[in-house]
Amino acid sequence: MIRICPIVFFLAVFSSIRTFSQTPLEGANVFGDLSYPRIRAIFDSRRLAYQELGEQSRTLTSPDIATALGFPSYLISIARITAVEPFDDDSVHGTRISFHVEQVLRGTSDVTDFVVLSRWTSDRRAEDNVIEVEGNFRPTVLDTTEPKEGRLFILGYTLDYSDGKTVFVPSAIDMQDPDQARLIDDMKQFLVMELAAASSGFGPFLQALESPIPWIREIAVHRLSASDACNTSPVCTQRFSTIVNRQLRSKIPNERLEASDWLVWIDSVSRSKSGRNQWSDGMPMLPDSAIRQLLSSAIDDPNLYIGDQAFERREMFDFNRHGRPGACVQIVPALRKSAHWLPGEHDYSGRNELLPVDFPLSSTTGCIPALEPQGN
Repeated sequence: MIRICPIVFFLAVFSSIRTFSQTPLEGANVFGDLSYPRIRAIFDSRRLAYQELGEQSRTLTSPDIATALGFPSYLISIARITAVEPFDDDSVHGTRISFHVEQVLRGTSDVTDFVVLSRWTSDRRAEDNVIEVEGNFRPTVLDTTEPKEGRLFILGYTLDYSDGKTVFVPSAIDMQDPDQARLIDDMKQFLVMELAAASSGFGPFLQALESPIPWIREIAVHRLSASDACNTSPVCTQRFSTIVNRQLRSKIPNERLEASDWLVWIDSVSRSKSGRNQWSDGMPMLPDSAIRQLLSSAIDDPNLYIGDQAFERREMFDFNRHGRPGACVQIVPALRKSAHWLPGEHDYSGRNELLPVDFPLSSTTGCIPALEPQGN
């Protein structure tokens, strides 16, 4: 899902353009004219693209509950707050919330009582607090609303060892909040689909690719790519390919960008599994040759941001498959150009980059590890 803020992005890039040193040095030999007028013209051409995507970005952002639903190992339960107490640990301020499980909606566990650390504080300093619980940095509704005894929440959380322990909760729905009522229905719809897939196979997830709910579509792609049954079924591969092609031609630009994200995910799974499964052309569900062709076609997307992303992804696709050990690549999507080199082929202040430090347009640099020297 796209989660950009076009206005913030515009201001940040505009500021960097004004301070651009206009001394591109070696990069000019590869990427062409990097003068202020050209870079500013490129930026202006992208501004409307950012705005077009930003108009729908909030409606397509995944809710908290999607995080836990995306991993079958997470429990989903209805739980009631039984106690609330502030805590102050060095410079971290927050609230310790005790929960009692009233109904398990997914999974099984003997744990009925546990504690969740919240960033909420009575003086509203939550935005200044960072409570790291197993890498959980994304705030949930437990961090942004005042917890009160007796309130019911739907929680997605990891299994715990015994009652009363602190658990990691990346997903929460406040059942008293009318604005979150739709999420409850969406979650129930997903759980019904997941249960059906457990007994009937990948069919429900194929159907979910056409769900009007973006985060359900995203999870469906992940589940299908992990399904050996899907990857050995001509029906699954044909239908998946058809849906991806249709999504890339959607009239809604955010949906076209979403389909591009699907291709990147399938590419990553394909690279991790191809050697083990001895696939000659990537995953049968969507072969490597098809992924490259679809990314190439997306470069011509009428939204320039989507085209930029497709160019970057295609260049990384090629580099990951054909780059030599020790090789590096730098891609500037907005310029639609990339540069490749081997160790020792250029010297730019000791950095693996061809562009100045203050170059205002985004770029991606990657290198393939060099082969270890063979011992005598």
